[in-house]
Amino acid sequence: METEISNESLWTHLKEEVETRFGFEVDKCTPIYRGWLNQKWKIETNQGVFLIKQYNKERMKRYDLQTIQTALHAQNRLFTQGIACPEILSYKGDLLQKSTEGERFTVMRFMEGSLVSPGNLSSNQMRSLGEEVGKLHTLLNDGTLSAKSETIFKIPSIEERVEYWQGEIHKCDEQGLDNIRSIMDLQKNASLTLDIEQFNNLTPGWCHRDLWVDNLLFSEDHFSAILDFDRMNYDYLELDIGRLIISTCLQNNILNRKAVQAFLKGYNNTNELSVERLVISLRLVWYMESTWWIDINPHEGEPPKRFQQEMVWLARHQQRLKELEKRRSNNHVLTN
Repeated sequence: METEISNESLWTHLKEEVETRFGFEVDKCTPIYRGWLNQKWKIETNQGVFLIKQYNKERMKRYDLQTIQTALHAQNRLFTQGIACPEILSYKGDLLQKSTEGERFTVMRFMEGSLVSPGNLSSNQMRSLGEEVGKLHTLLNDGTLSAKSETIFKIPSIEERVEYWQGEIHKCDEQGLDNIRSIMDLQKNASLTLDIEQFNNLTPGWCHRDLWVDNLLFSEDHFSAILDFDRMNYDYLELDIGRLIISTCLQNNILNRKAVQAFLKGYNNTNELSVERLVISLRLVWYMESTWWIDINPHEGEPPKRFQQEMVWLARHQQRLKELEKRRSNNHVLTN
């Protein structure tokens, strides 16, 4: 029976496992405090710089083991084909390791680069990011992985979504939550005005499914690496595009149109993306994620608060998103 290992001894345990399996001599260890529950360490060794990622047992209960293994193997294939992502080390043919204490972990090459806060990416960074994501979508859907019969996200009807928001509004009224009720009203009204037929021609395929600023690294002038492929699965490619755009280009309730257009230009260098499809992508990511982040119970941590702000902005701008199609406009931002 697997037992929980204490936080104090986790690093010592994994260090011993890594040194034994890969023949490393770890000279220096630096914890990386990012991500939810999973723990990470940057290690400097006699064989180079690597990253250890431990998979929290509670979080692992939410995931299918085979799905993660498929994602890890896809990540390594992408690495060999030139995508900027970490190479995962293999031990006895396994990429996802299991320690003697039952801890799941991976060891990968450490990727250099910096996080960039939302809205602060340059046009060159956005263009190179677009090129990489376009290439990523092409390679993930080159036939190596078989298409699935259905996507992860099942698009609900307008009636279903309006009924959901009405139920949440009722909870707000019962508990006197006037502030969050106004946000619920906004979501409901945006759902009522949504033309759901625009989702009839989406692009199902293999995609990253977690493309936001915390999983992207940049140098001063260009994109450096895509991280964390654990949620990779068969879904709509538009969800990758919409999540990435709202995450990288929205700051202080302003969407930087110049940055959006730079991404669009880069993506079209390696794949195909129209302005209309990009706008639909933003609406789609709102339609999927709004029920995740707009809730009567407050979310903990900065990322969920950021996601909630994004959902509010998208609901308010459902109609005005069409302005993004005016590509030759001198106005490079979309504001309230």
